[in-house]
Formats: sequence, C-alpha cells, structure tokens
Amino acid sequence: MLTHERIHILVQYHDPLLAAGLIATLREQTDFELVSQLDAFDSTARQHADVIIADYEQGLEYIASARNTAHTNPVATPRVLILTRRDSEWEIRHALESGARGYLTQGCGLDELVSAVRTLHRGLRHLGVVAARRMADSIASELLTAREMDVLRLVVEGHANKTIARRLDIAVGTVKAHMKGIFQKLGASTRTEVAAVAERRGLLTLPPAIGERRARDAGSRQRYVS
Repeated sequence: MLTHERIHILVQYHDPLLAAGLIATLREQTDFELVSQLDAFDSTARQHADVIIADYEQGLEYIASARNTAHTNPVATPRVLILTRRDSEWEIRHALESGARGYLTQGCGLDELVSAVRTLHRGLRHLGVVAARRMADSIASELLTAREMDVLRLVVEGHANKTIARRLDIAVGTVKAHMKGIFQKLGASTRTEVAAVAERRGLLTLPPAIGERRARDAGSRQRYVS
C-alpha cells in the first residue's frame, strides 16, 4: 500500500444479503473502515463516509438528496460507486450524468471493486469493463433520429416495411431509407441483429426525458424525411 489513510465506506443496498457480503469482504482490507449501516439514513453518518457503495436505485436517490443539501456542506458530499446488474447504455449514462463517480456491474472481481473504491477516494472516476464498453460503443456510434427510433420500435415488434409505412403514415421507400440509417448506426446487417443491438444498448427502454433529449441531439445533426 502506498498510503495508510483509512477510507470510510458506507454500503447501501436494498438486498440485505448482498449488503452483508459486501461488508464482510470489504472489511478484509486493512485501509477500509465500514460506516455502520444503522446510521445509513443519518445524513451526518453519510457525510463521514468517503465512498458510498450502493445499488442503482439507492445510489441515485442519495445523489439527488445530496444535491438538495449541497449548499450547506458541499465539501462533505461523498463519492457514490454504483454496483448493479443494470448494464444498458442509457442506464449507465443516466447514472454518470446524475453524478455517480463509479459504475460496476455485478460479477466484477474483488480486485476491481477494491481498486474502484480507492480510485474514487483519490477523487477520480472508475468504470468497470462492461460499463466502459457500453460507453465506448455509445461514443463511437451515431444517435438515431426520432423517426428512426419510431421505425426501430416497430422493427423489433416484428413488423414488415409495408406495415411500418402504414403505421407511421409514410412511404415504403422512406421506411427503407430509415432502415438503411438504422443498420449503419447500429452496425447491424439484419433485422434480428438490429433487435439484439437495441436490446443490449437499452434503446427501447429510454426514460421519456432521456429519449427526448437524445432525439433533439440527433435532430441537430441530421434532419429526417417523414
């Protein structure tokens, strides 16, 4: 170890068994000190934690509540490391944009978890392998336009081009043009592959606010014909 400074950690999980396992594992590190879970909902105890390890829901809940009180004690706001099963692009992006400093998916190794805690304690960010891959895919790919998203949803539902054209009140040729754009942007060559990529990236489960923002971003890059 390069430092003997103690890192105070608070584990916040809805699942008590997972929380107990994390606490027992983290206590094996000589430089880690666990904040009592009895104080988990005490704002003072939270402020004494250097790093909070939380599931997706509790992590975002804490970040939101901390922002509301940041004006009273901004320096004491701890860093949140989310450890979750959620691995879609939009969920990861939403957590990071909301203020999470680290993101790991369940199944990561103990060494990575320990490294992530120490990284956050140093004031840096940490993305697990899965999260980093999702974000890299997102950066490398173009955003779908609003109309392409409409077409994508109907493709995933199994509709043919003629049905999509009828449902969206556009020409079949226009549907084909949108399909070409979808194939290119998702790096897919078949409808089955398009559906698989959309599922992996969570494109069809975007919350309304995120979906609207992404549509606006895409619209600023490219105007579609409908």
